[in-house]
Amino acid sequence: MKNKKQVGHIISFFAGVAKLKGLPNVFINETLLDKDNKEVAIVIGFDLDHVEALFFQNNFDLNEPVYRSNKTFSIQISENVTGRIINGLGKPIDNLGNIESDNYPVFTNSPTIIDRESINQPLSTGIKILDTTLPLGKGQRQLIIGDRKLGKTTIATDIVLNQKNATPLVQCVYVICGQKEKKLKDLISLFEKNNAFLYTTIVTATSNATFAEQYLAPFVGCTIAEYFRNKNQDALVVYDDLSSHAKTYRNFALLLERSPGRESYPGDVFSIYAGLLERSAKIANGGSLSALPIIETQESDITSFIPTNLISITDGQIYLEQGLFQKGFLPAVNVGLSVSRVGSSAQPKILKNIVGGIRLALSQHKELQKLSQLETVLSNQAKKKIHRGEMILELLKQPKHVNISWPEQVVLFYVVEEGFFDQIASNQWSEFENSLLKLVKNKYPNILEQIKNNKFDDSVKTSIKQMIKDFQNEFIIKLDMQ
Repeated sequence: MKNKKQVGHIISFFAGVAKLKGLPNVFINETLLDKDNKEVAIVIGFDLDHVEALFFQNNFDLNEPVYRSNKTFSIQISENVTGRIINGLGKPIDNLGNIESDNYPVFTNSPTIIDRESINQPLSTGIKILDTTLPLGKGQRQLIIGDRKLGKTTIATDIVLNQKNATPLVQCVYVICGQKEKKLKDLISLFEKNNAFLYTTIVTATSNATFAEQYLAPFVGCTIAEYFRNKNQDALVVYDDLSSHAKTYRNFALLLERSPGRESYPGDVFSIYAGLLERSAKIANGGSLSALPIIETQESDITSFIPTNLISITDGQIYLEQGLFQKGFLPAVNVGLSVSRVGSSAQPKILKNIVGGIRLALSQHKELQKLSQLETVLSNQAKKKIHRGEMILELLKQPKHVNISWPEQVVLFYVVEEGFFDQIASNQWSEFENSLLKLVKNKYPNILEQIKNNKFDDSVKTSIKQMIKDFQNEFIIKLDMQ
C-alpha cells in the first residue's frame, strides 16, 4: 500500500503542463506513476506549495491521483537501438518491437575535468570548406547557426552521411526537436537511401508531440550517444534544432508562471543547455561524444538571447550567411564569422600542411579584388593571387549530399596550391574538379590510400605529378573536342 505522503493531486493542468499538491519529498526529474504503476509524468520543478510536472499524455484524467516512483526518468538502450526511430520519451515508434535492456538515467552529470582529455582525433565531415578551414575533432561541440532555409540541416545530415566512411565507425544520433512531420519523413528517406541507418538512430519529437516529448528529446538523444561513448566508441549527436526546443521550454515555463528572465525566456534555459552540451567530451583512454547543436537566427542576429547562450557554451560555430547563399556559394559558410576553437589540433597533419594557407589566400584575394575595382594597375603576381583565390573559392563550393574524403581534398588542394592548373579558365573549374577526383579514385586509388595512412613523401608527390600529366592530357583533349 502506498504511503499517503507519496500521493499527489492535480491542481492545474493545461496541455500536459501541471501543478500538483502533495508529494513533499519529490526530487527533480523523478517520474510519477498512475494507479497502475505506469509512468505518466516527470517532475521539472517545485515551489513551497506545489510541484511542477510535464505529463506524457495530454488526456490524463485530472481526478486521478499520481504517486512517487522514487526513480529518475530512464530509458532502455542496447546495441539494437542503432537503426531505430525513437520518440522523445525513449520509446520506439517504428513498429520493429521494443528495445529490451537495462534502464539508463537520462539526466546525468557531465564528465569531470580529470576524466576528459584534449581533442586530438579528427571528425571528418566530407565537406571541403569545413575540413579545410573549420576542422572538427571528436569530442567537440560545434554550433551550426544561421537564418532559416540556408542549409543548416543539410550540413548536419551530410556530416552524418560521411561517417559511413569513418574508421572506426562513428555512431550517430539525430534529434529532431519541434520540426514538422515532413522533415522527419525527408530525413528517414535520405538515411534509407544512403544506408545511414546502419550506424544512426533518430530521436524525434515533432511540433505536434507533447511538451514532455519535445523537452526530453535532446536529453534522450544525448543519453543514447553516451551509451556508445561509454563503451569506448565514438559517437555524434545532432540537435535539430535548439531554437524550437527553447520556444517549447518558454511556452510551458510561462504556463507554470515562472518569472520571465532575459529576452522573456523564463527560468534559466542557459543552465539547461550548458548541462546538455557539457556531456559531450573526449574521454581519457576511451570514447568520444561530439555534438552539433543547430540554432536558427532572425535576420542574421547572432546577438540575441539563445544564440549568445549557445555560442558561449560551444567550441565554435559554423555561421551560414544569407548573402553567400543568394550568390550561389554553397554551403553558404562565412569563414570570417565562423570559428573552430579546437579542431585544428585534431586536423589530419597532411591536410593541415596543405591547406594551411587557404584562409590567408582568401583574405588576400578579397583585398586585391578591392584594388582591382579601383582600376589600379595590378602586377602579374597580384593577378595570379586573384586568380588563385577565385579558384579556391570555386573549389570550396559543394553540392549537398556529396562527400569528399580528406585524402581527396589533400590531392585537390595540393595541385591547386602548387599552381599546376593556374592556366585553366574559370568556366572550366567545376568540370576540372569532378574529372580530377574521378581519375584519382578510379585509376590512382593507391595515392589516396597512402595519404589516408599519413604518408605524403616524395614518392607520393611523384605519383601525383604522374597523375597530373595523365589528367592534363585527358582534360585538354576533352576540352579541345568540345
